[in-house]
Amino acid sequence: MNAVPRFHQIDFLRGMACLGVVAFHFLHRGQQGGWLVDPVLPWLQSAASLGHLGVHLFFMVSGFVILMTAEGATVRSFIASRVSRLYPAFWVGVLLTAAVAWWSGSTVFAVTPVQVLVNLTMVPQWVQVEFVDGAYWSLAVELQFYLLVIALLHFGQMRRVEWWIAAWLLVSSVNAVRRMYPLEFWLDARWAPLFAAGMLFYRISRKGWNGRRYLLLLWAFSLTLWYGWSGAVESKLGHEVVGLGLPLVVVLCLTLFHAVFLAIISGWWTVRASPLVYWFGALTYPVYLLHQNIGYLALTAPLAVWQALDFHLRVLLVVAGVVGMSWLVNRWIERPLSKRLRAAIDPAGARRPMRSAPKLRPGVLAR
Repeated sequence: MNAVPRFHQIDFLRGMACLGVVAFHFLHRGQQGGWLVDPVLPWLQSAASLGHLGVHLFFMVSGFVILMTAEGATVRSFIASRVSRLYPAFWVGVLLTAAVAWWSGSTVFAVTPVQVLVNLTMVPQWVQVEFVDGAYWSLAVELQFYLLVIALLHFGQMRRVEWWIAAWLLVSSVNAVRRMYPLEFWLDARWAPLFAAGMLFYRISRKGWNGRRYLLLLWAFSLTLWYGWSGAVESKLGHEVVGLGLPLVVVLCLTLFHAVFLAIISGWWTVRASPLVYWFGALTYPVYLLHQNIGYLALTAPLAVWQALDFHLRVLLVVAGVVGMSWLVNRWIERPLSKRLRAAIDPAGARRPMRSAPKLRPGVLAR
């Protein structure tokens, strides 16, 4: 089989987004939520408060990669690729997180067997069951985005994907004017501009610029800034549970994300293959799954010798431990189980040579 080439810039962005989220939880969110009581250096906590934007970057990356995956795919092959990519590590993450909570006797992160079983679907919110780990909310948003793509594939609408992106942005615009729970819950209205921007950047990398894509990308960008600004303002007013950074800085970060994707599709920024980039891509997902609740419990473990260490050192050691666990999950569970799961869902696809991913074409901006 021919290996599918990787966009190493995307792997790098995944890794940076994951580091941001981990910093957000350990150096900001944990303290505001009362799960961590150790003080953090003020400048470090201020920087970490922006780490929640790692999820925004994840969603942009997802829009880019998922449209690439869906291009030329069948419904079955797309489902096989997504299920095999998401679920093996996720099942391990749910079970390990629950096991650590039970073993530690935690009341804060306690879960029931029924809750664990429902969480294995990745969409416990559909039946109003809480997530085993709060970080998993973004995976449910991702999965619902995949369902929308599956609908386009099923009804043969991928050739009209830009018009459907426009319709999705219209829904998001309505929600921006007046927040409506059904639109946010079922249609990812709040996060649609991020997914749409990623899709459009990929589309432009393949088809070039035209007036419609300019306008759609500007529309998605504007909505992204609006949701980012309003969320940060609400957090400053105390309407959000956790502080999300200064509104202007949030807007600047989101603008930077779009500039980075622009640099990728234009060929202005390239990343060579390296062990660091490879592991960024391979371990990002299991690290995301394992870090939050397990990390909180590890940081607050009631061992005198452990608690005598500086908190920032404990954070580094816990992060190292989570990375080690993630390597084990990736090496012994995620990779072998993903192959078997993909073959079980799409046996014919498993026997076909892998389709080479289209390469980004530098100079596409000149079109």
